[in-house]
Amino acid sequence: MRRRLLIALAALVCVTGLAGSALAQSSTRQLTIAIPPGVSFNVVNPAVSTAGNPNPFRVTITNSSVRASDKVYVSIKAETVNFSGPGTTRIPASKVSWAANAIGGGQGTAGTLSSAAYSQVYQTNANPKDAAFDMSWTLASPAAPGLTSGNHSLTVRWRIEAF
Repeated sequence: MRRRLLIALAALVCVTGLAGSALAQSSTRQLTIAIPPGVSFNVVNPAVSTAGNPNPFRVTITNSSVRASDKVYVSIKAETVNFSGPGTTRIPASKVSWAANAIGGGQGTAGTLSSAAYSQVYQTNANPKDAAFDMSWTLASPAAPGLTSGNHSLTVRWRIEAF
């Protein structure tokens, strides 16, 4: 009988160059961003990669009023090097990767999660009013000697910038 691993990413939002979290504003710039609260990986076989849920993981930017030349940049970073969870063997954050597809403008960037630096996920076209992108998350095989089944979690921080 196989035991399942339930692995989840939780989200924190960090807004840089703008103030606030869900609604970011300053005297000249404002936008609203909606990010799903997390993604989970239901690992049935730890020897293979597992797609994240929800899929697609849609991020939307609305009501944007930034300077005409500004683009909005969305980046992500793991809060820690490893997932937390049962047992003493940890799953590295770097096992998580994504593909990002822009919807109606902008550019998505594929990448791998890191705790060392933010990785860009998306940038809008200049002076966006509304924008969105879909992410598809993947957890590479977490198989490792001593890995214990159960819930493993990792917090990520999102950075939203406009310049």
